[in-house]
Amino acid sequence: YIIMLGEWAIFGIFAGAAATLQLSFSFIFLRKFDKNADGEIQVDEVPSFMKITQDMDVNMEKPGYAELSILNLWRCFVEAMLHSFCYGCLTVFSLNYMIDFIMLRDRRYAYLVACLMIHMTCMFMCKFATNGIHVSTSHVIHFFYYGFGYIPLVFFSRRPEREYMVVIAALFLLAIYIVGRYISMPSYPGIQQVCRLYEYQLSDISVDDNHGGVWKLKSTPSVRFWDGEDTSPDEESWNVSPNEISELPSYRQFAKWAFTCPVYEIMNTHISSSFTIGVLSGTVTSLLVGHSGLFNAGVVSNESLGFSVLIAALVVLVIQGNGLYGRVENEMHSRTLGKFRPKTVAFSVAIMGAAAVVIHLEPISDDHPVITYWVGFGVLAVNLLLTFVLSVWAKLRHRDFHAQEEERAEA
Repeated sequence: YIIMLGEWAIFGIFAGAAATLQLSFSFIFLRKFDKNADGEIQVDEVPSFMKITQDMDVNMEKPGYAELSILNLWRCFVEAMLHSFCYGCLTVFSLNYMIDFIMLRDRRYAYLVACLMIHMTCMFMCKFATNGIHVSTSHVIHFFYYGFGYIPLVFFSRRPEREYMVVIAALFLLAIYIVGRYISMPSYPGIQQVCRLYEYQLSDISVDDNHGGVWKLKSTPSVRFWDGEDTSPDEESWNVSPNEISELPSYRQFAKWAFTCPVYEIMNTHISSSFTIGVLSGTVTSLLVGHSGLFNAGVVSNESLGFSVLIAALVVLVIQGNGLYGRVENEMHSRTLGKFRPKTVAFSVAIMGAAAVVIHLEPISDDHPVITYWVGFGVLAVNLLLTFVLSVWAKLRHRDFHAQEEERAEA
């Protein structure tokens, strides 16, 4: 019967099913998260990932991949959005290559499948790639976090005849997701209640960088996360520090504030945000090359591919050289990722992002250059490994590292 249905009818069925499932599971998860059934998510009921990091030492000088360091609040906000955009791109690009294989030629429902796949990708992202950031952020931030993941639908080659329905579908999924979060995790605690916070301060005694300042511990959660099995959360919670700040400082001061975050998550967002910078640079460059008539090249052409890679390389070199968040933060971030050659990684991944996007600026066809097609496919495969596979491996390694630390402490 689906052959006889129109776009709105198919969307209505999709919306009804998605809302029913999302909201039903939200009430189920409420019982799981709200252990004492008081209608609020207490600090010691926050998902278990923070139980791993609450006692880990913070290392700011070239820490290992599984260690804990700090991430600036402004950088976290911006790179998290770019990170989500990257995951959306990887999903849409993959679907574009597989359109014929997975029989998604019907425009009436292909975009709905793409929306669902992006939503599932964002859930994977929060579970593995950036679980610490996910647990630390509010419901409102999650709206934008997931929202940026849907923006790459502009590259999807099987949009419906009424293209505005893509926007409606994305906003609908965002809305029911956020409503579901408010239902399943009411009164979710703020970042200062679940993470240690650091502030950059000038110091006459302790000099941590070239500017005569040091990142000092400013706030510690006053309640520990429950880790018991035979007792209730309330009985296992106790105060560990009196200096938890009551609220975050003004956003104008975020450049001098940071929170504790696993190094592999900082690296994950560094990789994916660089890919996004490459995608955006490549998109603008290819469109300019194609529409300006330069070298009589099209939007999707070997010439636009070459110029896109070149411009992306220049853009990321400028960003990595000067930083977007000030010298102090840029130096801190460079030391945090010092073992992993962050500038080289950003340069390489941005080039791959620019190379990946060109073939998707038009529906893929046999008329497009073979080089552009296979280069795009190749760098997409590499970035799937750098994001999905690497993030799973890193989180498992992080857990193993924590388990080994506990064993050494007990010995």
